[in-house]
Parts: sequence; structure tokens; C-alpha cells
Amino acid sequence: MLARQRTVSSQSEPIMKQEFHLILQIEDFTEDAADALFQVGFDDSHLVRRDGRVCIIIDDRDTTDLDTTVRTAVQQAQQAGMVVCRVEIPEVERINSELAAASA
Repeated sequence: MLARQRTVSSQSEPIMKQEFHLILQIEDFTEDAADALFQVGFDDSHLVRRDGRVCIIIDDRDTTDLDTTVRTAVQQAQQAGMVVCRVEIPEVERINSELAAASA
């Protein structure tokens, strides 16, 4: 799902649906944390625990510029009082795993 491309009009930049994860530096998520994240714009996301860490899964955000989209999401999380310790892009993580397996 790294970049499903669709064009809104012939005059527009291609818009891609992007999936990425923000790994948070908190022990557990609470209703207050979920509410704060929703208030700053994470209404398109899921707050989950994965591999012992709390993360925000953003799985369907429109973007024409991945860098700006991810940086904006990090800023939104910080506005909600969260500390983001890592950003993961699942498609890149899969490629890295394949490369590591091939070189072993």
C-alpha cells in the first residue's frame, strides 16, 4: 500500500494514499490520549499496541508529498502531548526484511 496513485484532475498533482506508523513513547494509551489525538486530526487513524509499543496507524492519508505528510502527523502528535520516537512505513520495513534475509 506504499503509494496507490490517483489523479484528481489533469491539472493536479497525483494524490497517493499512504500508510505509515508513528511509534509513541508512552506505556499505555488512555481515553484521554485517544481524545487528544482525535482533536488534533487523527480521525483517520488507529491507536494500537504492537510489539509492546503504542503506535498510531495512519493507513489511508491522502498525500502528494510523503515527507510533509509524515512531518505534519508528527507535529500533530506532539500537539496532543505525545512523544514520537520512530516513524515506520510498512512497505519499506518489508523491503528491509527481505534484503536482510537475502544477505544472511
